Amino acid sequence: MNAGSTGYATAAPVKIKFDRLVAYSTLQLPLAMAALPVVLNVSHFYGEILKLSLQIMGPIFIFARVVDAIQDPVIGLISDRFTRYGKRGRLAFVALMTPLLGGGFYMLFDPPDAWFGNQTLMAVWLTLALLLVHLGYSGVSISYHAHGAELTDDYNERTKVTVGREVFGLLGMTAAVVLPTWLTANFGDAEGYSALGLVFLPIVLLFGLPTFGWAGQSVHPPVLHPKGTAFVAFFAPLKNRLFRRLLLIFVVNGAALGVAVTVMLFYVEHVLKGGKLQAGIILLTYFVAGAASVPFWLLLSRRLSKAVAWFVGIVLTAIAMSLALMIGPGDFYWFLAISVVTGLGIGADYGLPPSILADVINSSEGGDTKGKTGTYFGLWALATKLATAIGAAGSLPVAAMLGFNPATGHYGTTALVIVYIVLPVLIKVGAGVLIWFIRIEAERGSVRDELMRA
Repeated sequence: MNAGSTGYATAAPVKIKFDRLVAYSTLQLPLAMAALPVVLNVSHFYGEILKLSLQIMGPIFIFARVVDAIQDPVIGLISDRFTRYGKRGRLAFVALMTPLLGGGFYMLFDPPDAWFGNQTLMAVWLTLALLLVHLGYSGVSISYHAHGAELTDDYNERTKVTVGREVFGLLGMTAAVVLPTWLTANFGDAEGYSALGLVFLPIVLLFGLPTFGWAGQSVHPPVLHPKGTAFVAFFAPLKNRLFRRLLLIFVVNGAALGVAVTVMLFYVEHVLKGGKLQAGIILLTYFVAGAASVPFWLLLSRRLSKAVAWFVGIVLTAIAMSLALMIGPGDFYWFLAISVVTGLGIGADYGLPPSILADVINSSEGGDTKGKTGTYFGLWALATKLATAIGAAGSLPVAAMLGFNPATGHYGTTALVIVYIVLPVLIKVGAGVLIWFIRIEAERGSVRDELMRA
C-alpha cells in the first residue's frame, strides 16, 4: 500500500524524549478537569442553586448528548484533514478548539445574574453552554489523542505516551474533585461555582501552551481519504476486525464505571452513612491511586503485553469491588482501602486501551483505513460516551426497580449494593472473559495465548 491511496506510510520507530513527553501530556490535565464537573456538578448547580426545573433540564441534557455523539466522527474526519497542514496540523486544530472548551466551561458556571430565576432564559443559556463545551471538549480531545498516537510507531513508546498523558489526566480529575468542594465551601455555592468557571480559563491556557509549542511532531504523512460520502468515511474503521473487538471490550468494561459513577453519592450517603466530605475523599483517593499506578502498568505491559496488563487491571478491580460486599455503615476507612485498589485498576483502564488502539490503527487489518488516526479516535470518543451512557441509563432504573427511589420515599440499601457493587463486578467479569479469549492486539495474541507463552 502507498501513502497516496491510504494516507499512511510506514515510519521508523521514534524514541520520545522526556521533555517532549511532558510537553505533550500537560493538556490532558484541563481536559480531565473539565469532564468531571460537567457530569457531576452542572445538574446540582442548575437544579439546586439556580432552581431550573428538572423537567426542563432532562431534555436539555439528552439533546446535548445526542449532538455530542453525532459530532464525534465528524470531528475525527476534520482532524484528519488538518494533517495536510504539516506535522503539527492536528495540534493546530486543537489550538483552534481550545477557546471553545474554555469558553463553554466558563459559560456553564457563570450565567448572567440577571437571568437567575427565569426558566426560559436559563434553559437557553444551559443549552448553548453545553453544546459549546461538548464541541470544544470533543474537538480538543479527539485531535489531541490522535496526535499522540502518531508521535511514534514503537510498541512500548506508544504506551509511554498514553500513560504519561493519563498521569496528567488523573491529576486533572483530582483537581476536579477538590476545587468545586473547596470553592463552594469557602465562597458559597453560587460564588464558588462561578469562581470554578473563572479559574479554569488560566489553567487551560497554562497547561495547553506546552502542548501547542513543544510537543513532538507526527511521524506519519498527511491522511488522504478516498473520495466518497462522509458517512462511509466516518465508519470505515469498523472494517478493521481488531478495532471492532477492542471497541466491544472497551464499551463493556467502561459500562461498569458508568453504572458506579451514577449511584456513587447515593451509596456513600445511604450505605456508608457518610457525607459530601467522605465522598470527596473517596474520589480523591481513587484518582491519586490511579495516577500513582501508571509506572506499574507501563512496566507490566512491556513484560507481558498491553492486553495482559489491562486484563490484570480488570481482574484486580473486580476482586476489590467484590470485597465491598462486606462493607456497611461506618466502614469508611475499609472502603477507602478498597478505593485505593480500584484506583490502581482505573490506571490500567485509562492508560492501556488507547495505546492498543494506536497499534490497531496502523495494523495490516486496517486495510485502506490504516493510519487514519483522527477517524478512529472520533469513533473511539463516541464509544467512550456510549459506554458511560449505557451504564448511567441502566443503573437508576434498576435501583428504582429494586427498591431505591428517593422520589417515592424508598431508600433500600440492598438496591444500592446490587447496583454499585454487584452489577459493575458482573460487567467487569464479562469484560475479563472477552479479553481472555479475544485477540485485540496487532502484534500479540489473546491474553490466554500470551500467558501460556510467558
